[in-house]
Amino acid sequence: MPFIDGYRHPFYYRSWRADHPRARVLLLHGFGENTGHYHRLAHALNAGGYDVFGPDHVGHGHTGGTPRGYFPSVAELAENAAILVDHIETDEPTLPVAIVGHSLGALAGAMLAISEPGKWTCLAMTGAPLWGLPAAAAGRTDLVMSRDEAYLDALANDPLGFDTGPAESNLWSAIGLAGSRIRCSLPALGLPVLLVNGEHDAFAPAPQAVDFAAELMSGRAVTIAGGYHDIPNDRAHAEVGRIIIDALDQSLHSVLA
Repeated sequence: MPFIDGYRHPFYYRSWRADHPRARVLLLHGFGENTGHYHRLAHALNAGGYDVFGPDHVGHGHTGGTPRGYFPSVAELAENAAILVDHIETDEPTLPVAIVGHSLGALAGAMLAISEPGKWTCLAMTGAPLWGLPAAAAGRTDLVMSRDEAYLDALANDPLGFDTGPAESNLWSAIGLAGSRIRCSLPALGLPVLLVNGEHDAFAPAPQAVDFAAELMSGRAVTIAGGYHDIPNDRAHAEVGRIIIDALDQSLHSVLA
């Protein structure tokens, strides 16, 4: 299985190849997930002409770590992602690269975009908790993350799944630090940024995403009616995929023009 040396320890990565790629997408999963939950989105991106690759974050999936779900910082996840990009680029360094991240992965992607400005064609963030843990969600165990039965079944029966509870305090502490930096730094970049949020997202409220997009030099926010936090794996996953691909296509056209 493909492991490469990361910032501290080796990490696992997965790739999905297009027949005739026009560009690449770095795909960064959310907390409690792994790359194995993103086949649908990755295949949609392949059909759009994008090679896709992404790591299992520290504490997640095949990368593992103890305790499960724990990671030192969002910046370290971004560093591993940067290492993966360098690794993938050895075979075709001229292909443009966009970043697509969900929730925790969205923040890691934004941290990477900030640390290496000018390298990426686009940053697409779904369910990005840029403002930390909302007071209304604190301590709740009854929140709906998705209504998509296939995704919920995959989570429930994933042999790489784990009880996220013990690692959640670390999660929100790390997200709070990263979110503050991203909100301050991202508006200074000219990078096209797409924010996609579910109407009922309990961790990344759609109205805040709309307001933040207005602060960006090239920002756009889309709210998915009836959607929840895990919006790329919710019932509207096909619509979300089309929205992301459209944003990537527009940014790629600008780069190649």
